[in-house]
Amino acid sequence: MTEKIFLNSDQTATFVCPKCQKTRLVDVSQYIAQKKMLRLKAKCTCGHTYKVFIDKRQKFRKKTRLNGTYKYGPGDSISKEYTGEITVVNISLSGLQIKLQSMPRFTVDDILFVEFLLDDQKKSRIQEKVVVKNIKGLYAGLEYVLHKSLNKELGFYLFQ
Repeated sequence: MTEKIFLNSDQTATFVCPKCQKTRLVDVSQYIAQKKMLRLKAKCTCGHTYKVFIDKRQKFRKKTRLNGTYKYGPGDSISKEYTGEITVVNISLSGLQIKLQSMPRFTVDDILFVEFLLDDQKKSRIQEKVVVKNIKGLYAGLEYVLHKSLNKELGFYLFQ
């Protein structure tokens, strides 16, 4: 099985041996510029060899299954507003990935308004203006337009 690890802010990664749980801080700066996914083999001092995948994302993503909606008005025309149901499949402090019910009418760089409820105790309502960064079939990657330093409900939700 491949272990997933995240980059630290100083271009290091913390490797954790799945067998003995020993940790080791490794400088991975030489791999950062590569566009392809970082898959490496690691060998622990206990002798165990394992595969790792280094996630180069700047923000932690949490897998979810949250139902919500989106609104999209092409160009400046409010009269041609489209809406649809979505499932938020993962979320971070900088964006989210959604699954649509049908093929999207929007394209990359379009602006959407998304709304969904977190599955926390308060059922916190998240309403965000987002820009479409990528579309792959029924999946779309979205980035928040207004980068808040920290959405309190979302921050608490992600790290609980």
